[in-house]
Amino acid sequence: MNKYTFREFEEVSYDEWKRLAGKALKGKCVESLEQKTYEDIVIKPLYTKHNQAFVRPKLLQENKDGIAQELSALTPEEANAAVKRAIAHGQSILHLVVDEATRQGEDSNEKTKKGIPLSCKQDIESVLQGVDIENHPIFLYAGYHAVPLIGMIASIYPNTSDMKGIVGADPLGHMAETGHMPVTFGACYDAMKEAISWSRKKAPGLRTIFVRTDAYHQAGANSVQELAVALATGAEYMREGIKRGLNPVHIAQQMMFSLCVDTQLFTEIAKLRAARVLWKKIAEMFGAQGDIHMHVRTSGRTKTKYDPHVNLLRATTEAFSAVIGGADTLHVSVYNEALCNNDENGERWARNIQHILRGESHLTKVLDPAGGSYYIETLTKEIAERAWQLFCRIEQAGGMSIVLKDGWLHKEIAKVAEQRKTDVLLSHKKIIGTNVYINHNETSKLLTETVQVNRLMALQAYKAGRHATVLLPTCDVEACITAFKNGATIGEVTASWATQGEKMKALPVMRDAEDIERLREAAERHKVVRGSRPIAALVKMGEGELPFYVVSLLTACGFSVESQEVQADIRLVYGSEAMHKKTAIAYTALVGVKANEYERCIQHPADLLTFLEDFYQMQEVAL
Repeated sequence: MNKYTFREFEEVSYDEWKRLAGKALKGKCVESLEQKTYEDIVIKPLYTKHNQAFVRPKLLQENKDGIAQELSALTPEEANAAVKRAIAHGQSILHLVVDEATRQGEDSNEKTKKGIPLSCKQDIESVLQGVDIENHPIFLYAGYHAVPLIGMIASIYPNTSDMKGIVGADPLGHMAETGHMPVTFGACYDAMKEAISWSRKKAPGLRTIFVRTDAYHQAGANSVQELAVALATGAEYMREGIKRGLNPVHIAQQMMFSLCVDTQLFTEIAKLRAARVLWKKIAEMFGAQGDIHMHVRTSGRTKTKYDPHVNLLRATTEAFSAVIGGADTLHVSVYNEALCNNDENGERWARNIQHILRGESHLTKVLDPAGGSYYIETLTKEIAERAWQLFCRIEQAGGMSIVLKDGWLHKEIAKVAEQRKTDVLLSHKKIIGTNVYINHNETSKLLTETVQVNRLMALQAYKAGRHATVLLPTCDVEACITAFKNGATIGEVTASWATQGEKMKALPVMRDAEDIERLREAAERHKVVRGSRPIAALVKMGEGELPFYVVSLLTACGFSVESQEVQADIRLVYGSEAMHKKTAIAYTALVGVKANEYERCIQHPADLLTFLEDFYQMQEVAL
């Protein structure tokens, strides 16, 4: 067999391809096929061998150790059941998600409605009861401060050298997400030093720094912004650790990076590949080794309430990009994540997506599957260059803590978030089941408020049956271990550490489909109250066309659309004889609402959304 297959064909130049493509496009130029991403990168219709190769990520291990599904519950006992189910279905990493109170260093209370409450040694013992903790690494995001939870978990290990995984802090990520913490950044960095020093001596298999980009991704950040933020966060932790006398090699070894991936398949693959190159460069600048341990989470921002089983397909696409991009560990979100209503089937299906990608599709057997793709190699290079430029801009401004406090980063991310929302309203970004291919017979799984387990009574009973309370004057892991063994709660352990703290504006949380979903749910309530879905009448006066997005957006928001004068809830008038402020929709008016008409000029899809919100408020239908 001739090993020079295809060499009998004459090579075609890019110019010749462009000429033939232009002919096929029947007068349109080839550049009309170009598309621009949220990163402001122009995607070309063709990439060739002249686009250079860029990076080769390492080969992933072909085993179940990369499966790191998040395990959450309302009580330690429920969490224990979830842990045992995960182990039985092939998951070895115990990725525990604790509640907000625990991450704040407080005793669990009635305020938080999701996450495992860990207030004392008894709680973590309940979560891990019957589990071989020596053979199951623990992943746990501790919030702004890892020392208390390291102490609590270490208190149940006969030998702390058996601790593996990560119990990690990310004070910058915590501030971006919540906007407040009871201690200063300086105190957090002092605690990082303590955690790193203790871990190296007593638990060398445990990492204590968890650089997470969840807050930025969920706020709408693009891939360049998310990557630059991760790099700048890691750089600040390196710098602060070195100031406190730590070896940069030891600091880098303690870090795990957690990035999010959405449905932009190739962009996300390129982002993960670029992350390895850029962090290697930064770590070496500090005098450390450049290997990055990268945990990846599929996006919560892309998931929908309506047609939720389609989320399984979105999660599969995102998981595929994570594995191809070189994730070391991976969490695949459950199909009903947007409804905050996890169930055993959802957990199993999400975990099985990973089993299929690894065990049936054998993706992890290939070294850098994306390597050699002209498109992905070029995209990797462009994302890396843009992320490096933004990283340098953050560093020049004083680092991550400064740009978070002054609000500049919030504004940059908000611009991208606004574009995402506009694209959804215009259907430039298609969300199956939400703004295209809608099942109008489906109703939202509107949740009644979850009844929270009374943690206060449980804590009061625990405190009543123990010895004297132990308070800690200093931040020290060994002292924490002793305190938890003696019966202290996390709130008591951290009580004396609180200072003036830090405050800033938290990043908002968004989902791409939320604006349409909110109005569609209102349409469902309208049907319950009025007996039918709201009706929109389209009235043409003179010449002119209705803006392309109006009908599809009204339909997506749950309206029945009529193209004639009927008894309607809202009326949209357009055309040359009804021009108002030079817009195609002359005016809109509610019909029969408190005997008043209400006009609003529509010049943008966001104006139409505001008008619909006003309609429901006048109808006294809750949004």
